[in-house]
Parts: sequence; structure tokens; C-alpha cells
Amino acid sequence: MILIYALKPGGRSYDLLVDRVSIAAIQEGLFEDVISFQARVEPEVFFSLDAVEGGTVQEIFVEAGQSVKAGQSLMRLANTSLMLDFMNRETQIVEQINNLRNTRLQLELNERQLQEQVLDLRFEQERMARQFAIDTLLYLDSVIPVQEYSDSKARYHYLVEKRGLLEANYLSNKSHRTEQLKALDRSIEMMERNLKAIRENLENLVVKAPIEGQLSSLVAEIGQSIARGQNIGRIEDLSSYMLRANIDEHYLSRVQVGQKAFYELNSFRWKLRVSKVYPQVQNNQFVVEFEYLDTIPSELRSGQGVNLRLALSSSANATLVPRGAFYSSTGGQWVYVLASDGKTAYRREIELGRQNPDFIEVIAGLEPGERIISSSYESFKEYQELNLISTDDE
Repeated sequence: MILIYALKPGGRSYDLLVDRVSIAAIQEGLFEDVISFQARVEPEVFFSLDAVEGGTVQEIFVEAGQSVKAGQSLMRLANTSLMLDFMNRETQIVEQINNLRNTRLQLELNERQLQEQVLDLRFEQERMARQFAIDTLLYLDSVIPVQEYSDSKARYHYLVEKRGLLEANYLSNKSHRTEQLKALDRSIEMMERNLKAIRENLENLVVKAPIEGQLSSLVAEIGQSIARGQNIGRIEDLSSYMLRANIDEHYLSRVQVGQKAFYELNSFRWKLRVSKVYPQVQNNQFVVEFEYLDTIPSELRSGQGVNLRLALSSSANATLVPRGAFYSSTGGQWVYVLASDGKTAYRREIELGRQNPDFIEVIAGLEPGERIISSSYESFKEYQELNLISTDDE
């Protein structure tokens, strides 16, 4: 707090103790157009655990904070209704599958029987062909009567026609049966898939880790009722991290993908780049994500905060004034400039530009080498002139 020492007659100047104010020198230097803000460490890859099936928590195999492997069981749910439904549907599907397989076996049996009939008729027709050839010779030699020859001839031609009809019927039925068997096989395959899906639904009562990583949270207790689709935890991949930050909307138009950022940790400067900019503004801030350019610090932990600096543009020479509490008092529109003897300070209008965590760019009103009061002006900002005195002058 600045101590007001005395008020001179006339109300236009103040006497202030010089050791109660901060004085800063205007300088020429390289202005780094950077902004500073707090960023949080987050894993690049994480998986939100949701219950595929609902039920009551029966067993919990791991605790939050433990490392897990992909496929590792995390907890078991109990669901009596799902078990009963599974048993009923499994019985129905198994019965349907058995019926389809019996139908397939019957079709195959019918085909074999028809094949046997074709073979028997073929054998009989060929035997009759030989007999008819013999009877023809005997008839020509007048050994057998014409009636016997005619009966042999008629029998032979009957078997030829019957064989033709039976073979044609066999070929037609064979093509139809082939399509029927394919349809039955498809139906059986579909039924088996349905049965597998039902069994998998039952297996979903055991919640398993989808990825390898750290179980960062697990919201479940023995006996707790879990609804289908309810979030019950989160698994984070610890092999890679990114930084996420909320930045004031004032910089929305100036933050772009590819811009460089850095922070200091353990006497080393870690470099990053802007990987994503989310333009939606909430609570006067927007979200930006950063990825590491080189290696990732081994000591990083999810949720850790770092003081990140983002370069909005390239560096350039400029007249600079150190940041101070004066800015909040005047909005950067004016300052108290010390005279060359350092005993008085006068109010002067100025124009300031870009800011970074350490300096503010001077556009007009100040020259390198001049000095200003950089601490707060709240107690005397309505006065044009300040008289700076030391404790020795009191």
C-alpha cells in the first residue's frame, strides 16, 4: 500500500515516500509476443468405461490408480433377469438349430435313397438290354416265339424311358436340394451367431479393460446397481500426454494450429505446438490442445498443471515497459514519469500495445531511459504531479 506523506496546498501535487513506490526504467529490447496461462496434463489416449449390460456389482477385482492390461477383468455384475432370458433364448435357438440340422439330414437321406433308385434302375435297364439283344437273335433264328420277343422288347423300352425320367427327376431334385442345403446352412450359421451374441451379452456382465493403461477412476461399490450405458470409470494410456488449456477469448483470433509454446521444468525448456483449437467460447474462454515436439517428460502425471507460454507472433525490437500494478489503475492510458533528478513525477498520456508476462510494448509517449512509477496509483491517481521524498527528508 502506498503511503501518502503530505498534501501540498492547491491540491495538485502529493508528497510520497520514494521507498513506498516501485520505479521501472523504459528500455529498448526484443519483445516476445507471448501469453502465459495454466495448462493441464492429459493423456492423448483414454477410454471411458461404460457398462454394456446393467446389473448389481457383485465383485470388484481392481482399484482406481492401478495399472491394467487389455482384457483384464475389472468387476463382475449380477443380473438374474438377463440370466433367465439367456437360458430361455439359448434353449429356443438350440432347438431351432437341431430342427434345421435334422431337416438337412433328411434331405441328404432322401438324396441318397434317390441315388440308390437310379443305380438300381440303371442296373436293371442294362441287364434288360443284354437280355433283349439275346432275345432278338433267338427270334431271328426262330428259336423263341414272337410273343416272347415282343414282351422282351416292351420291357426293355419301358426301362429305358423310366430310367430317363428318374435320372431327370434326380438331377432336378439335386439342384433344388443344393439350394435348400445352402439355405439351411445359412440359417444354422445365423442361429449360431445369434447364440454367440447372446452368450457375449452374458459375458458383458464381467467388465474388462479395453486398453492397457492406468485405471484413473472407478465409480462402483459392492451391491451398487449399475444401469446399461452408465459410466463407471476411465482408463488412461500413460505412454503419451498432451496439454490442454483454457485461454481468454481475447486471443481467439490470434491462436492458430502450429504455433509454438514452451514451459520450464527441472531447468529444461520443453517445447510444444498447438495441435487443436476449439473455437467454442464458454465462460469467456476457449480450449486449446498442445502436443510435444520432442520427448515427453517422464515425471508428467495426468492432471498436473504447468505454466505454459505461447508465442503468438515472431519476436521484434520494441520500446518496453515492465509490467506493473499501474496498468490496472490507468488502463495503460497514462503513467507518472520521473523527472531527470528523480525528485518529481508528472502525469503523461501514453499509448501501449501488446503484452507478455514480463513487458508491455510502448507505442507512443515514452522513450528508452525514462523512468516511471510502476506500482499502483489508486491512492493518488487524480493528481498531476508527485513529489518523491526519502525518509531522510522527513
